Amino acid sequence: MKKYQSFICLLMVALFSISCNTGDPKLSSKIPRVQYKRQPTIQTAFFGLDELPLVSVLFTWDSPGKDGMPVVFSHEIDPESLDAEDFEIVSKDGSTYDVDYATLRPASEEFELRTVLLIGELGEYPSNPPQTVRIVGDLITRTGQNYKGQTIEVMPLEDGPVLSYAEYFTFDENYPHKESGPGCDCPVEGTSMVVRTVWSGGVRALDGEAPGEEELNRFKILMLQDKDTVTVSPFAFGDLGDNDNNLDLCLSELGIPLEVQVEGNTTIDPRNDKNPPTIHEVIGRWDSFL
Repeated sequence: MKKYQSFICLLMVALFSISCNTGDPKLSSKIPRVQYKRQPTIQTAFFGLDELPLVSVLFTWDSPGKDGMPVVFSHEIDPESLDAEDFEIVSKDGSTYDVDYATLRPASEEFELRTVLLIGELGEYPSNPPQTVRIVGDLITRTGQNYKGQTIEVMPLEDGPVLSYAEYFTFDENYPHKESGPGCDCPVEGTSMVVRTVWSGGVRALDGEAPGEEELNRFKILMLQDKDTVTVSPFAFGDLGDNDNNLDLCLSELGIPLEVQVEGNTTIDPRNDKNPPTIHEVIGRWDSFL
């Protein structure tokens, strides 16, 4: 009986944590200028889970037991353009699979709308896993650009999570700063700038908890200060506890972040696969302030 009660408690905690971020996507009041200056591309597609857990019923009633595949894009998606029919999956033997459901959740907060979670029977693991994602419909960015026609190879199920995208920004008086609760931002006090990292899938520390003090020094940011290049680490993490694939690095230093590096075996994905050493360029969300 105690085991049953413990299971119910764990299930309720999981349901609550996911439901904290399952509302409608939130559009930022301003579209970052970087999205006008770059060509939109698919960054990663990750065969994250071949059997979604029971709590995925919060996405759609028949999600549990199906496959889950997060796809990360360089530009934020216009939520009105998103449809499961925009995507086609090609498996190892060349078979095509339709997607049952596509959602921007749980990465649905302001400035996050670049990860689409695909749900459905997307291949047969391990005999015939998904190999390619095709954009076959009009999937439009917030700047009006179209992803239609793009393809990307799928990261295998056994792979660990990698960095898919990174950008830096600073807070100002108009920033929609969230001080507490799931997905809260870096603290205003002590934060000079933020590097937002977007992973190929959701990540946690090796102990299954949110990244914390033990992981801080395993993140390195290459930063330009005047004419010098220095390497710094975050003093804290932000955007925790909301079960998405965004992780903010809170920096006390001021400069232009150029690159973020994460040591191997720092994070795990929902299957408990550990990340390899991973590295990604950092771009400015707004024009450089230096």
